[in-house]
Amino acid sequence: MASFNPAPDTLADVVTPDWLSQMLAPRWPGAHVRDVEIVEVQATQATKARLALTVDGGGSDVPARICIKGVLTDTGAVPAASIVETMFYREGAAQIPVRVPECIHASLNAKASCGVIVMRDVIAAGGAFGTALEPFTPEQTLDGLDQLARLHVATWEGTSSFDTPWVSNFLDQISRRPVMPPDMLQNLLDGPRGAALPPAIRDATRLQAALKRLATAVSKGPRCFVHGDAHAGNVYRQSDGRLGLVDWQILQKGNWAQDVAYHLAAVLLPEDRRTHERALLDAYRDRLKALGGPELAPDGAWQSYRVATVYGYFLWAITRKVEPEITNEFVRRLGTAVDDLKAFDLLDV
Repeated sequence: MASFNPAPDTLADVVTPDWLSQMLAPRWPGAHVRDVEIVEVQATQATKARLALTVDGGGSDVPARICIKGVLTDTGAVPAASIVETMFYREGAAQIPVRVPECIHASLNAKASCGVIVMRDVIAAGGAFGTALEPFTPEQTLDGLDQLARLHVATWEGTSSFDTPWVSNFLDQISRRPVMPPDMLQNLLDGPRGAALPPAIRDATRLQAALKRLATAVSKGPRCFVHGDAHAGNVYRQSDGRLGLVDWQILQKGNWAQDVAYHLAAVLLPEDRRTHERALLDAYRDRLKALGGPELAPDGAWQSYRVATVYGYFLWAITRKVEPEITNEFVRRLGTAVDDLKAFDLLDV
């Protein structure tokens, strides 16, 4: 049997019976993968491969349906993009009371330059992922706010979890070093994704300036761990109806409002968000306090929420690896929130 690399960087390596057998061996001694069926492969920044395994030995609970995630195909992402999420599943998920898929394996390679995660397959277990094309009801968003509040309370600045060294200040990084030149971003916003937004909101220079102002405000605290990408496609419903979170690649130290504003503006239709966002923000504040977190002042929380809409809007404005139908809808919802809530004006840009 070949020596075991716990985190290969190609899809071909992780779908072999030999690699899968060695991956299972620490938890299921004697498990031997006899056959592998590739059920589905999705490649955006990371690559996710759903597999059906035929396994001999290992016991009754050895997984037969799994999902492997890593930078495993040529998507343009650097392998290091997988490190934070791998570390989350390896060290963070057990300490933070949020609902995530059961992790079977999470490891970095010998050089700690890339990681691979193996989870039980949520879909095969009867779960379902959200999508931009199926907006949430206001009632459904309460589950997402509960999970975000649990993450935030457990990692609030001052807790031991907050000092975790592998969680960075992602917002700071993307505000200081633009992800793409302004003319390229402007070209994207002038295309179909920005068609539903007024010119003042699809101004790339203004958006980048607003992101810098937001990063400055966030740096002044309070901070906690922020999921960073809590849109509809990164939440799932288990077969029992409970909601969980996936895609922890940009877990970061930031402000709670980045998650709350992004989540509400992304999963709700604009008309539902306008009607219910104040009540939903109050529900988040109440849940944060009930879980042992701080009591956020209503006016200050509303201000933080409004300016934080810039964060999610920027992430989708720069997106190039997702189907246009989904990208365009998220840009519409998030950009509309920036416009409705006068986020640019509040940030003085």
